[in-house]
Amino acid sequence: MIYWFLFVLITSIGEACLFHLNKFKVAYKHFILTLIRAIVCTPLALRSNEPFIFLLFAMFTFPFLHDGIYYTVRHLLNDKIYPKMFIDKSYTTNAVISLSFFWRLILFIFGLGLLPVVL
Repeated sequence: MIYWFLFVLITSIGEACLFHLNKFKVAYKHFILTLIRAIVCTPLALRSNEPFIFLLFAMFTFPFLHDGIYYTVRHLLNDKIYPKMFIDKSYTTNAVISLSFFWRLILFIFGLGLLPVVL
C-alpha cells in the first residue's frame, strides 16, 4: 500500500511538471498514463491478500491523492491556475472522469475503509 501512495505522489508531481512545461504533447495522454498506472498497480495488487480489493482501494484513493497533488503543484508552478490547490477541480481537462473535491473525498474515505482487507 505504501508503494501505491509513493507512486501516486511521484507521478502526480511529475505529471504536473510535464503539463506545466507543456512537454506532454502525446495524443491519448490520459490513456497512456492510465496504462502506466495499471502496469504498476497490478503487481502491487497481486502481492496483496485480496488482489481485487486492492484494485478497488487503488481506484478509490487515486483521484483524491493524484488530483489534489496535481492541482497543488500546478498552482505552485503558476499561481494563476487552481487557486484552491488541493481542493480545486479542473474545468478544462479532457480526462474521461473528473471529480469534484467532495466526490474525491467520499471515494477516498470509502477506499480507506478497505484497508483492513487489503493489509
